[in-house]
Amino acid sequence: MPQDQRAVLELLYKVSREFASALDLRTVLTRVLFAALNNVGGERGTIIVMDDNGRAVDSAIAYGNQLRESTTLQLRETVERGLAGWVVRQRQSALVPDTSKDSRWLRREDDAIDRSGAKSAICAPLMAREKVVGVMTIVHSVPNAYNDEHLELMQAIADQAGIAVLNARLFSESQRQARVMTVLAEGAANLSISVRMEDIFESILSQTKQALQVEIAALALVEGENVVFRAASGPRSEGLILRRTKVGEGIIGLVVREGRGVVIPAVASETLLAGAEKIPGVNVRALACAPIHFQGKVIGVIEAFNPINKIFDPDSLLVLTGLGSLAGTAIQNGELFQRLDLARKRYLDLFDDSIDPIVITDMEGKILEANL
Repeated sequence: MPQDQRAVLELLYKVSREFASALDLRTVLTRVLFAALNNVGGERGTIIVMDDNGRAVDSAIAYGNQLRESTTLQLRETVERGLAGWVVRQRQSALVPDTSKDSRWLRREDDAIDRSGAKSAICAPLMAREKVVGVMTIVHSVPNAYNDEHLELMQAIADQAGIAVLNARLFSESQRQARVMTVLAEGAANLSISVRMEDIFESILSQTKQALQVEIAALALVEGENVVFRAASGPRSEGLILRRTKVGEGIIGLVVREGRGVVIPAVASETLLAGAEKIPGVNVRALACAPIHFQGKVIGVIEAFNPINKIFDPDSLLVLTGLGSLAGTAIQNGELFQRLDLARKRYLDLFDDSIDPIVITDMEGKILEANL
């Protein structure tokens, strides 16, 4: 066996063991990406994970030996318009000797000739069970840095990585599903402890902040044509309470009108927000909002601001929507209890303040109450 071929086989055996020894998706993506960069050669690299519907759900980006964060918008653009999207659709690897001369390359500002951006690239699909489960791209700042041998090695590493990425993605999804179920079970238990509205609001907000790991959580109820904030928790959030906006205005107004939740990972402009949603002294970077339903009707919303880890988890909207459904029942029970308690107090006041003697009996004449 030629020495070069033996070296390649030993490399693939090594990376295969490394990929298979971890189930954490972030760990697997990091190992796959650095295996490609270190062995094929490259200055930057990206690996994007796809779900069963072909949507980008996670990624890892490396500049040199440093990992970088990516946004949902960046992933979507790369898959829809870039070289990675072509590779996913064609289900085959691509070698781009000069990115400035290839229409498949999604050009960015640093791709200019006098900048340090990509000049040559290799992109390969990650396959498992006859499906594309991801796509990996490595780039070099020098044109013609890669050849067919680099392409073959890149594809070989991608072939070894496919099943590992799929297993890690499925494990991550199962972990998130278990987390969602745990959060909702805990939420249901906590919301059933008290029927006082103050306790219910506090519990809803506490569950929201804990589950989504956000700085601020707020709750607003529909009152006629308005949506009014009734409770809030977090730094400087007290300024939200009693603020109101029209149904259809701002994020909360749209969620009430549409009856569907939304996650905004990056608030580019506060013009997205209604005046009532702007928190004095707080820079709203990202937010999530879900409706509170009861018997098919939207009675309010839960809004979460600024995730502590900078970005919302993929299951954030699912968790918030579930909490909204639980909150609807709890709030309606609390309001019913308040009405009953108020009616009872009015009854007692009338009963005790009457100057006329009142005797209440059952059908058999047994005295139940009297103000004598």
